[in-house]
Amino acid sequence: MKTSPASEPITKTSKSESITFRLDSTILNKLHHEAKQNDISVNTLVSHIIRRHIDWHSNAAKAGFVTVRRGLLINLINRLPKEEISSIAEYIAKNDTKDFVLLLRNEYNIESALDVIETWIKISGYPYRHEANYTRHSYVIQHDMGKNWSIYMAEQYGFLFEEFGLKRVEFDLNDNTLDFIVNIDR
Repeated sequence: MKTSPASEPITKTSKSESITFRLDSTILNKLHHEAKQNDISVNTLVSHIIRRHIDWHSNAAKAGFVTVRRGLLINLINRLPKEEISSIAEYIAKNDTKDFVLLLRNEYNIESALDVIETWIKISGYPYRHEANYTRHSYVIQHDMGKNWSIYMAEQYGFLFEEFGLKRVEFDLNDNTLDFIVNIDR
C-alpha cells in the first residue's frame, strides 16, 4: 500500500509499504473474483480501491456530489435548451468547482483541477484517453450520454479554463464523446 501525507498526492514514485488486513471471507472471495476478471493481482485491485476512496469517495459527498442513475441525467438534460445547459454549466463552474477541487486536492490550480476532472472521469466509468505533452493536455471522453451532455461538459470545462486564464482550448463534441485539448501554459 502506498502512503503519503494527506496534503501530498500519491504518485507512482511514492514509497510502498506493507500492511495486513483481516477481511470477511465473502469480501475476499469477491476481491479475488474481480481481480481475476480484470487480470490484475488482488494487491493491485485493493490499491486501486483505496486510491479511489482517498482521491474521490471520502470527500465527494461532502462537496455535494450525489449518485444518480445515468438514465435520469440523460432524460433531464435532453429536455433542456442549449442556452439553459450553458447557464447551468457556468453556474456550476463558477460557484461549486473551486470549493470541490480544494476539498479533494487541498489546492486550487489548473493541475489540481485537471486531476479532479480525470478522477471524476474514472469514477464515472467512462472510457477515456488522456495524453500529456509538456503543457498540452488532450482528452477524449466517451460518455455515451447524448449531445447535450457533451455540451454541458464542454461549457463547464470552458468556464473553468477561462477562470485560470487559459484561452487556447479546443473542444470537439458529438453524441457520444467529448474531445478537448487544453494548453496549460499561460
